[in-house]
Amino acid sequence: MTSIVLDRFFGRAPSVRTVSVAMLLGAAVLCSGLAQISALPDAGFSFTGAVEGIRSQAATTVPAGLLIALAVALDVLAGAILLRLLGAPPFGTLSEMILAGFTAAVVLETATLLLLGGLGLFRWPILLALQLALLWAWHATGRARPLLACRLAFRPRRPAAWWPLVLAVWSGPLIVQLASPAAPFFDVLPNHVAPVEHVRAFGSFETLTTSPSPIYGPSRLLLGYVGLLGQLAALTGVRGVLATAAFALPLTVVSAISMRHLAARLFGGSAGFWALLAFPLTFAFMRLPDTRGTVMALPLAAFALANVAGLLRARRGAVAGGRFDPTLAAALGATLLVHPLVGVTTAAAVGGLLLLEPRRLAPALAPAAVTAALLAVPQAGTMLGIGAPSWLGGAWMLVALPAGYVAARTAAPALSNLLAGLPAAPGQGRLSSVALVQVLLVLGAIGVSLIIARAGILPPDDPASYLVDHFVRITAATVAGAAAGLLVARRGWIVLGSAVAAGLAAWAASSLVGRDSLTEQAIHYEVPKAIQYWLPVMLAVGSAGAIAAFMRLRRLGPLRPLALGVFILAATFPYPGPVISSIQIGEHRASESLALAFREAELGYWQSFPDTRLIIGPEQEEVVERLQEEIAAGRLGPSTGVLHLAASFQQWRSVPIGVFTGAIETSISLEPELSIHTEGGRLLGFDSLPAELAAGYGYVVLEPGGLEEAGFEPPLDEQVEAAGYRLIWSNSIAQVFARGG
Repeated sequence: MTSIVLDRFFGRAPSVRTVSVAMLLGAAVLCSGLAQISALPDAGFSFTGAVEGIRSQAATTVPAGLLIALAVALDVLAGAILLRLLGAPPFGTLSEMILAGFTAAVVLETATLLLLGGLGLFRWPILLALQLALLWAWHATGRARPLLACRLAFRPRRPAAWWPLVLAVWSGPLIVQLASPAAPFFDVLPNHVAPVEHVRAFGSFETLTTSPSPIYGPSRLLLGYVGLLGQLAALTGVRGVLATAAFALPLTVVSAISMRHLAARLFGGSAGFWALLAFPLTFAFMRLPDTRGTVMALPLAAFALANVAGLLRARRGAVAGGRFDPTLAAALGATLLVHPLVGVTTAAAVGGLLLLEPRRLAPALAPAAVTAALLAVPQAGTMLGIGAPSWLGGAWMLVALPAGYVAARTAAPALSNLLAGLPAAPGQGRLSSVALVQVLLVLGAIGVSLIIARAGILPPDDPASYLVDHFVRITAATVAGAAAGLLVARRGWIVLGSAVAAGLAAWAASSLVGRDSLTEQAIHYEVPKAIQYWLPVMLAVGSAGAIAAFMRLRRLGPLRPLALGVFILAATFPYPGPVISSIQIGEHRASESLALAFREAELGYWQSFPDTRLIIGPEQEEVVERLQEEIAAGRLGPSTGVLHLAASFQQWRSVPIGVFTGAIETSISLEPELSIHTEGGRLLGFDSLPAELAAGYGYVVLEPGGLEEAGFEPPLDEQVEAAGYRLIWSNSIAQVFARGG
């Protein structure tokens, strides 16, 4: 009996037991690193303080987390069912089903948002009825359309000793979520939370450019994000600022599954496990509690790349014949809807693979690409500021799937016949002349992109310096792994190389754009910012492939676990070098990332705000509650404007009305701004006050604090009343005026 328990804990084979010992030592190193960091003055924390921070918020965060997790599970199931009803084949594994369901849920909820939200019907009874209808449809056709291709069975493939380190590292985002009743990053509030709260509060999304907060405009409005998170908030009744924070748990689970799935698809099953140690080194892992669109798009992109890699591994001719699989179309389309820049980079990587393997990929990829492009048309209209009725965008999305079927029936067979004469690359393990050309083309694309970027962007802001300075471990591991494993997993490294090349090409292309207009300046800021998430994630997957490649080299003997131990130590222990004491770009070793999670749980994220947990203080909450009463009474509707007069528009100085009520807010302050960071177009100065008061807003909120020294004559409250507004409520920090009678 003891022997069986030890075998399950450590493994049977001597090599597996050696790895088990290395993983347990890694867990001990993690604890040692945490103890050392906890004593530092700038990064220190106390475990008791972190536990108390979680306990103080648990009554709010735990129920919300459970509700959002259950709603996500229902969404994922509905998405998987929808794909099966549309003709997708049964899913090979539970992980694949979860990822497929998640991508389909993004597309489904976006279309639902545009259709129902455009009609003011995005309410929980209707949303729940739609979900139940899909469940009934699956039940009615369950035997004919099973979700999984095999029976569901949970068989641990790794000894139990391998998991304590992984689970400890991945607990960081959950620790932050349990202590955070508000999504912990300030730019998420106007960009993501405000439209989600608008959808929850009003059940409406009238136009494609509905943007409640005045800070950001339609160019940063992400329909896929608003569709999914808005549906979760509406279905559960959890206010937007809490729903986005609670989404951290499902997003963390989906991210772990997606990275494991992509690494396993590229480099084999063992690489899938090592990805769970490599991905936490990335900047994207540190931003999981933010639940920002960039991070949410990465699992979708990873699933799309994994699907393409699956096509490359399929038997020759298995993807031809005009059959349309909607799963890949949903993955590409969902990525574009959640974050267009990440989506375009994913499309570029897939396009590069299509150029390398046209014969194998074109028949299946062409209809999927057509469908994804059509699905993303409403998002393009939003970013271009086309304020069309949302229901038109939803109707357009319904056209996308039939178009994919038509493309599959017509274009795919024609492409198969056209490309039949092209040479096909050999299978795994044979580096032929065709395969060598593919490798050289990928390396050439990477090299050219780096040269162009370095010509237009000075170090250390160019991608080469960025990767070497901030992500040296996973960069070095990927390069070494590619050199060691190219012959073993050639196609996997080519897929990864195409993804890296696509990211570098996007960065290089942004360097060729001028800097005169706000749009050009935004390109210089937004494109590198998105790629700064993309590249480390791809290199983390490459690091997992590198570990798997080295562990397969049996000729190295005892050097294999030694190399693994070095990687675990480098990925876990905070020294040598300075400890990273904040959420900044760079490789956060496991002890650093977990220490930051404990510190944030103890202190709260919102240190410079009125409340370190809730963002707004009690008096600001009173203003929010008064406006919510107007919403509940039907007097403040989805298109009713709220004019906000305050000394500053910054969310830590005035009430963020659009964020907490979802109302369409326009700000007039002493510090108006129009920049790439504030392209909402509604951050005005007091010279605009007479015109705005005459523009017909439904409500005016006046925060006089900080405005007295400006010496307005007549006083602002008198100007508001003279414009036809009447005072309906006030407290010590604000006055609320309503228009008319």
